[in-house]
Amino acid sequence: MKNHFLIITFIFSFGMAMAQLGCTDPNANNYNSMAQENDGSCLYDPVIMESEVLVDEIAMEVSETSGIIYFRNAPWTHNDSGGEPAMYRLDETTGEVTQKILLRGAINFDYEDITQDKDFIYVGDFGNNYGTRKDLTIYKIAKSEIPEEGNFEVNTQKITFEYNDQVSFEKQNRSNNFDCESVVSVGNFLYVFTKNWVNQETKCYKIPKQVGHYALDIHDQFNVRGLLTGADYNSEIETLVLVGYENFVPFVWVIWDFTEDHFFGGNKKRVDFAHIQGAQTEAICFKDNENILMSCEDSFNSPRLYQLNLNHIINASRINSQIFEPFQITLKPNPSEGKVLVGIDGLQKPKFDVEIYNLSWQKISQFSFIENQFQDGVQVTINTSDLGQGIFFVRVKEGNNIGFQKLMITE
Repeated sequence: MKNHFLIITFIFSFGMAMAQLGCTDPNANNYNSMAQENDGSCLYDPVIMESEVLVDEIAMEVSETSGIIYFRNAPWTHNDSGGEPAMYRLDETTGEVTQKILLRGAINFDYEDITQDKDFIYVGDFGNNYGTRKDLTIYKIAKSEIPEEGNFEVNTQKITFEYNDQVSFEKQNRSNNFDCESVVSVGNFLYVFTKNWVNQETKCYKIPKQVGHYALDIHDQFNVRGLLTGADYNSEIETLVLVGYENFVPFVWVIWDFTEDHFFGGNKKRVDFAHIQGAQTEAICFKDNENILMSCEDSFNSPRLYQLNLNHIINASRINSQIFEPFQITLKPNPSEGKVLVGIDGLQKPKFDVEIYNLSWQKISQFSFIENQFQDGVQVTINTSDLGQGIFFVRVKEGNNIGFQKLMITE
């Protein structure tokens, strides 16, 4: 009888333990009031929000802003590939550079993100558009070497790494899953997140902070549904933020309530910023426990600094933007060899423009159309024979609504 009682008690306790797992966020669509432990299954409505413009145009000296931290009560940033090996302190009101710190012994092959802990700053030279790099590097800088004011040059240490799952280093321009533009500091480790051009996901790798070379295995992965360009972690509130864009619509993921460094096992909420479509958002950081800074490099929009409220994102339900209705744009063939058929679904009016921009976001062609039968989608043909080979952006504009799609021309 005693054995039967123990078996029944065990089965009941096991069942109770299993029943405790579920979505624990009351704001989620699938909130489970019986759940006591979050299993990462929370689902949320799509949310479109507007960001506050903190600085309308930051200094052209950092027009290629690609990473950002908040250090000594100011934002610090750096340029990406080809810029000086330097960090720049910005005036949060004007966007002007107030201090420049050169990194001794470093080169800027492709700086993509920056992070920090109590004693050090880490600058990631790991941009890898072609998927060919074998010199992925993180520069480690002691904060104690950086003066309170004035330009200066500081010493650097190097952390280098490689991906164990990368077996091919064949050149694949913006067509590989080993580009990287994001790094965060959590405890004794750094975590880098890849920018997967092929599947629009991200892989997370874990790196010790000690100087050395490391061969990395995948720590975790997540479908961000876009191109990931920056990240930051706040240890006080144990929250991770990611930034990127999908079809040139900027997005931010807020991730919280996870266990240890299993980030993607927590709540994951995405916000899209459709009103600034075309802004190439490249960097994100916490200003404090309530506010987030986000920067975009010189693109369709000027290089800017935005501010977001964390609680507004976490507590937001569906918010419909009054100035944006998304287009569905298809380009055939793509790559193009002289002409391309542009398919557009979602037009609200018969009059629209199709514009073509180069990689420097300079408009090089424009076509205007009036299609009275637009309700079920339209198809228009544009001539690309005089553009030359390369990567371009096709922009469809109808009133205040815009949409982008990437175009490759081979002949």
